[in-house]
This record gives sequence, structure tokens and C-alpha cells, in this order.
Amino acid sequence: MERTLRPLLFRWWSDPDDYQWRIDFIRSLGLLPALRILVAAIGAIMGVMAALTALVPPDSAGVWPRVGWAAVAVAGLLWVLRWLLRDWPTLRQSVLLVAVADIVITFSCVLLLDPMSAIASMPLLLCVGGYVVFFHGPKVHAGHIAWSVLSVLAVAVWMALAVGDASGISLAANKAVTALLVTVAILPILQFGFWLLQASSMQSLTDPLTELTNRRGLSTAVARLGAAYPVSAPLCAVLIDIDDFKAVNDVHGHTVGDEVLIRTAQQIRSCVGRDAVVARLGGEEFLVVDRLHSGPAILVADQIRRRIAEPADPPITVSIGLATTPHHLHHGNLIDKLVDAADAAMYLAKRRGGNGVALTSEVL
Repeated sequence: MERTLRPLLFRWWSDPDDYQWRIDFIRSLGLLPALRILVAAIGAIMGVMAALTALVPPDSAGVWPRVGWAAVAVAGLLWVLRWLLRDWPTLRQSVLLVAVADIVITFSCVLLLDPMSAIASMPLLLCVGGYVVFFHGPKVHAGHIAWSVLSVLAVAVWMALAVGDASGISLAANKAVTALLVTVAILPILQFGFWLLQASSMQSLTDPLTELTNRRGLSTAVARLGAAYPVSAPLCAVLIDIDDFKAVNDVHGHTVGDEVLIRTAQQIRSCVGRDAVVARLGGEEFLVVDRLHSGPAILVADQIRRRIAEPADPPITVSIGLATTPHHLHHGNLIDKLVDAADAAMYLAKRRGGNGVALTSEVL
């Protein structure tokens, strides 16, 4: 058990934050707008509560606590505006928002001016923890946990000093453990489990040799591409097949053949945009799907052809078929028609002798 768990935990900690993958996946399901509203609503609720407390503060509150509550209310309003009016945050912006939310929540708890009430409100940090579990990796989560632990311990010391005897220490310890149980013990386990599911999902949708999208993951990847662009954007499919690949395997062996496939995948990826879908459909056949008009798509296809034909050991060439359409992805089974058209064009390029690009008429 330990031998299995230790390398998994190391991989979990070492893996880069797959924040953008999660955002793209949620966007492809059409759930991103609802999540934006949910995150904004949490800030709105806290802002309204802070505003009400500033207007009708506890009897013991002076001027400065009321100013603090007013500041929290303004922060809540800015939070709502940021999530509703701007694009989903980048990775760096998201980490900054997590830090700001942690600070504002802790500050609002301290403004209650009563350690018992403050520590009872500390579980509000779970809202931030839930967001981090879902969208970020263990390093960002570790920062959130560290802040939560320091905040709760500081309030617990405040409570113990306020009571002033042994019972105060016992009560403070009990409240601190209760406030931190979910944050420190349960949420990291949930994040680790979520990472395992995500890693398994990504592996099932990825070709293990080239690390490109496989045929099974193509529909998901194309859906993410469609969600990231306006529906009016054009669409193109570039189908790439290695010429005489069987001869490469027969002469050099399958190990070299695998190296050629890996090299070809890397060359294709280097020629296309960051958002383009690059897939290995099986054997020596690759596919690029992107949001390009026919003119730029022809340039990309020819750049791929020339890049792969550069001197290498063993040397190879490719036949490329290109199909384009002005329609968007929600237009019936358009992607299947587009790939079929690109496939027909690719065979035309092969009949012409290979190492070329063939273009079909627009798919309507």
C-alpha cells in the first residue's frame, strides 16, 4: 500500500496545475456561466451581510469596526462585478483572487470583536477551499491551508486569553480542531481523489505514445475548441498521413517507427496554434482541427508538410488533406463530414505522389 501511495502522492504534488484544462472542460459542457454566477453569488451574500452589519453593528462596536465592515461590503461588490463582467480569470489571477478571498474572510471574522463568534465563522474559509480543490493543484491548496491554520490558531489564542483559565485553553483547542477538521483533513483527500479521476480521464482521452488527443477524446477536445470561439468562426480539418510508413517499420523496425510517430506529432504541434486540436487517429494518421479560414489553413497545412519533410533519419514525407467550412460546430454532424472530406482530399494528395497538400471545396 505504502509503495503504491508514495509515488502517487509525489506525482500529485509534482504535476503542473491543470487549471486551464479544467476550465476548458467545464466550458465545453456549457457550465462555466452558471459557475461564474455561483462564485459571484457567494461574494454578494458576504457583501450584503457585511453591509447590514456596518449599518446595524453590535452594541459594543465602535467606528473602526463599522469602517471595516463597510470595506468588506465594498470588497464583496467588487468581487461580484469582477466575476460577472470580466472573463474567467487566468491561473495567476485566480491564485490572486484566492489570496484576497482568504484575507477578506479572515478580516471579517476578526471584525466580530468576539473570539467565540470569530472562530465560529472561520468555516467560511471552506468556500475558498472548495474552489481551490476543484480548480487548482496541491501547491495552491497548501497555501490556503497554511493561511487557514494560522488564522484559526490566532483566533484560538485570542479565545484562550479572553477566558483566562484552563477551561479557555480546552475550549479554544476544541473549537480550533473543529474549524480545521474539514480544511486540513478532508479537503486534501477530496482533491487527491479528484486528481486521480482527472488523471485517469486525461489518460483515456490521450494517445500514450505521442501524448496527443486520441480518437476517443476528439469529440471532447473539439467541443472545447467550439466553446472558446464565437459560433460564427470558420472551421478547418487537416488530415495528415505519413507516406509509405510501412516501409519505415519494415526497414528500421517498430522502435524507430514509434520514434518517427513521436517526432511527427511534435512537428505538427509546433506548426499550429495553442488552441488547435491535434489528434492521432490511429496508425500513422493525424488530424488538426482549428478555427481558420481556407487561406490561413492552407498555409498551416503546407508549413506542416515542409516541417516534416526536413532532413531527418529516417526521412519521411506526408500527404495532407484539407477541408474547411463556414459553419459552426453545432451544425449537425459537421465535424464528421469535415473529417471525411479531409480524408478524401488526403487520398487525392497520395494519388498525386505524396508530399503534398490537397484542398476540397467548402463543406456546407
